[in-house]
Amino acid sequence: MTSDAGSDRAVPSADSAAVGDTGPASDGAAPSMDATSQPDVLTPQPDVASLPDASVGMDASVAMDASRDAAADARADARADAAVPGDAGPSSSRHTARPLGTTMAGNGFWEYLPPGYSASGARAPLLVFWHGIGENGNGSMGELSRVLSQGPPRLINGNRWPADRPFVVLSPQHAGGGCPTANEIRDFFTFAQANYNVDPRRIYLTGLSCGAIGSWNYLGAHVDTTPVAAAVLICGDGNGAWGAQRCDLGRVALWGFHGDADGTVAPSGTINPMQNLMNMCPSPPRRDARLTVYPGVGHDSWSRTYDLSAGHDVYAWLLANGRP
Repeated sequence: MTSDAGSDRAVPSADSAAVGDTGPASDGAAPSMDATSQPDVLTPQPDVASLPDASVGMDASVAMDASRDAAADARADARADAAVPGDAGPSSSRHTARPLGTTMAGNGFWEYLPPGYSASGARAPLLVFWHGIGENGNGSMGELSRVLSQGPPRLINGNRWPADRPFVVLSPQHAGGGCPTANEIRDFFTFAQANYNVDPRRIYLTGLSCGAIGSWNYLGAHVDTTPVAAAVLICGDGNGAWGAQRCDLGRVALWGFHGDADGTVAPSGTINPMQNLMNMCPSPPRRDARLTVYPGVGHDSWSRTYDLSAGHDVYAWLLANGRP
């Protein structure tokens, strides 16, 4: 079975990953879910080629021009709100390891604070990132470095994170095997809100692979109480979350990404729940729901998404989808 990037440990698939599977079946053990999986009621799964604009790797959602305008406005507002000092320095200089035991969090984590952040100043948006299984570790200083290999912490540590991107970014490390649990993610959000000066209307979630699986499971268990306004979930499996919550998942704005050649986590894990939300759940009350399928792309659909090289500004989209 294909392993997560940088690891020889296989990514477990979610319980319902075999339903309408468009990729090779997983032979790994399914991770435990805090939310009870229910049988999915799925719309007929489309061929990837039939998704709008999928042949060129564009979104399977609509009204992108309008959303880009809204996202640009939100980004401009955020930049106006946060004064960026001229001597802000490289992003890595504001990226700090917080090993397990040095804070009240149940995880060791990386902390990024944007220029101008203070405990008593303007509240910042919060972005929590959950890594893949290859970056699991015990939260110690020695093992936290694994988290730097992918996603936002990799960009921050490599000084590829713009100073005017206004998020506090926290990147916890999951200990043990499998994916982060729903309650683990819930508890980390509780810690983050209690210990950082963040805007409760602009709390965001993102994850890749096992981190996205755990994030879907978190929404499946806690969507009615989550502080999360919007989430970007990459190559995960949301079939169980859809079975548990159905259209209630639409309380959170969601953008799902997957490569159609992913042999580790079946593309149906993103396609099915996102297509169901978009086709079966009226908006309003459903919030924004988007699906992007990358043709010919395998498991690593996250690098091009997080570094924006695929042309989708997920950070501006998050900022445009705060809670009312």
